[in-house]
Amino acid sequence: MADRFFIGRCEFDLHIENCRSLKDKRRVVSSLKEKLRNRYNVSVCEYGDLSLWQRTQLGVVMCGNDQTDLDSRMKALLSYLNKIHSVSLLDYSFQII
Repeated sequence: MADRFFIGRCEFDLHIENCRSLKDKRRVVSSLKEKLRNRYNVSVCEYGDLSLWQRTQLGVVMCGNDQTDLDSRMKALLSYLNKIHSVSLLDYSFQII
């Protein structure tokens, strides 16, 4: 039996509340990325709406050897993002490869 690993890929479209400049946005996004990295042991990048003050897209990637575990970790990320008051989740997508 061959050993396998799976990759979980998440995309999150976020609205940043009370943001009045790119500096404010950078502060919020940097903090959020660091919290996600530390809490969920994932890789995070900001990839969209880089010049807009109140919008951002984050890409999150994780890997593991169990699809069920990856699915629950992605749902935990979603739940965490829904609880953060400084951002509003507009859209998301998950994919396990």
